[in-house]
Amino acid sequence: MQVEQEIPKLKVERLGYVLDLAWAIFIEKIVTGRLKINKESSMQLHYSAILNGLGELMCIEPKEIFEIELESVHDKQNIDIICSYGDIKAAVELKCFRKASKRATDTDMYDVLKDIERLLSYEDFQVKRFICLTDNRYYSDSNHSGNAGVVSIKNGKKYSKDVPIKPSWAGKWGNTSRDEPIVFNKDISFNWEMKNCWYFLKMKL
Repeated sequence: MQVEQEIPKLKVERLGYVLDLAWAIFIEKIVTGRLKINKESSMQLHYSAILNGLGELMCIEPKEIFEIELESVHDKQNIDIICSYGDIKAAVELKCFRKASKRATDTDMYDVLKDIERLLSYEDFQVKRFICLTDNRYYSDSNHSGNAGVVSIKNGKKYSKDVPIKPSWAGKWGNTSRDEPIVFNKDISFNWEMKNCWYFLKMKL
């Protein structure tokens, strides 16, 4: 006799379940070509649409409400997605790096680390997710050296709690917006996954 999968009753577990299920659906639609993603804004739009639908479906209690907000300000910083069941809240940060955009990969990786640092610092969110999507293998599976080596996010890379990550370009560029050291309040490791030509990183923080 097959046992049906149970939907988590606790709101904190259910919120995490909804986030992860929405991502599983989203990435399959990307891989099959049903969804086209050209930059972070389209990733945010399509993922949040799936998330909103699932969140509503997973309202179990009679008066339960699922709420979702995009680009909400928290501690003077924008959070890509905030969603909640009542007082149980989740924060989600997204990154999308397309190979065709010819992006500066070292500063991209710094921005990834900075988003993770910010998410870890938020004390009023019970669920936190960081998600990065790319069609550029460089981020996940290359030998990073120079500036990129200092802020590497490649598969298997680990950073220790309370050890500053100091960008090697600090003080050398006219733009100082990415000179600040990054410090995580817990150990962090990077574990990428791949489907067809897409590489993705989904972290539970």
